[in-house]
Amino acid sequence: MLKRIFLIIITTLTVRSFAQGLESANLIRQESSPTIGESSILAKPIVVNKIIAYVNKRIITANELAVQMQQARINLAQKGIPIGNESDFRNQVLDQMVMQQIQLDFANKSGIKTSDSEISDAISANEQAQHITDAQMQEKLAQNGISYQQFRQQIGDQITIEKFKQREVDGRIVINDDEINRILNSETYKNKIDYHLSDIMLAFPEQATQDLINQKQQLADQVYTLLKQGKPFEQLSIKYSSAPNALNGGDLGWKSNTTLPPLILAQISKLKTGEVSPVIKLPMGFFIFKLNGIKQHGSPQIVTQYHVRHILIKVNELTGDDEAQHKIIELRNKIIQYANNPQQESAEFVNLAKQYSEDASSIKGGDIGWVSKGDTVPKFEQTVFTTPIGQISQPIRTPFGWHILEVLETKETNLANAKEKAEIRQGLRDSKAQMLYVEWIRNLRELAYVKINNQ
Repeated sequence: MLKRIFLIIITTLTVRSFAQGLESANLIRQESSPTIGESSILAKPIVVNKIIAYVNKRIITANELAVQMQQARINLAQKGIPIGNESDFRNQVLDQMVMQQIQLDFANKSGIKTSDSEISDAISANEQAQHITDAQMQEKLAQNGISYQQFRQQIGDQITIEKFKQREVDGRIVINDDEINRILNSETYKNKIDYHLSDIMLAFPEQATQDLINQKQQLADQVYTLLKQGKPFEQLSIKYSSAPNALNGGDLGWKSNTTLPPLILAQISKLKTGEVSPVIKLPMGFFIFKLNGIKQHGSPQIVTQYHVRHILIKVNELTGDDEAQHKIIELRNKIIQYANNPQQESAEFVNLAKQYSEDASSIKGGDIGWVSKGDTVPKFEQTVFTTPIGQISQPIRTPFGWHILEVLETKETNLANAKEKAEIRQGLRDSKAQMLYVEWIRNLRELAYVKINNQ
């Protein structure tokens, strides 16, 4: 189980001793004592920054919470989701900050880092997507009360957490051809339907007592009753849900009936748009789903395929992350020095792939053939889709290690069956990832020391 993997965490006793030390520390400063001849009015304590929570060896302050609440308000307002009770909203934001800090701690202990250049690249991509300049981005942030440095820090934290998640969750998901073919040939697939879902999750620990499970069951039943009485689903998600998407109103996006777990599908398929499911018990907690929309899935006809080759340097016990990254950068520099001579650049890529790539494709000079959407892990796939033909990509990190890749050519092919398989593969990956992610987060929380100060 995941618990055994994360035994690198420091002992609870050590963490608690540290936290107790922080609690006993002086969190206020005194004004200068009056000198002779000056007023004898007693100095008043001035609060510097109140500590809201202890998370392992770190703290969350009132100022940090205020910034995150402001950003969450903006995000919810843009989606038209009312906040509802301010206390519930604050608690949900704080809970997500705690979970983020726990993940950052474990990522740091695992040696996962994010460089300044990665942060700059992510911000640049964000600006390009919004069609704004760097100056306009900074102005937009300032209007929302967010400094550019805070923004960079948040982006860096998000990248670090995503790397950690890719390694510990995404990298463990296996989709085999038998699973895909069973779905493709099933009666369900012939009547394929997509559901736009939201959920509320009331989680319980892996080793929960029956009393605790019963308490969660009663609370889930109460939430279901409130929903049937017309209480907004989004507000109850913010108040009660322990799912990572709680501050997003519980929105799960579109899910196919071919990849939803049978226990969930059995309830979802009975609903009309706007209705909620009864309480469903799963291994990680109790769930309530809302059906936001339904659409029939048309038969795809055209699929874009990409002819790709790559070089992989794996990260393992013998080769650390920094060493692998340095090696892949070195190999890329050797290749792009021939950028003005395509034939020589191509020959150098093949030669270096055969010498250094730690993938089965090395024997073919790194050539992995034609790939389509859903065939590879998300980070690799995104790079394939965005790298111009004939150019060598920037180094990328996936659960397998560090890569560079080149797209040799693309083609549009009438491969309805291949497209369907790709969509099934991606749907299965998303479904498995979501459940594994919820379990993974729950186990991380159990391993951490968390103390919330009473307000």
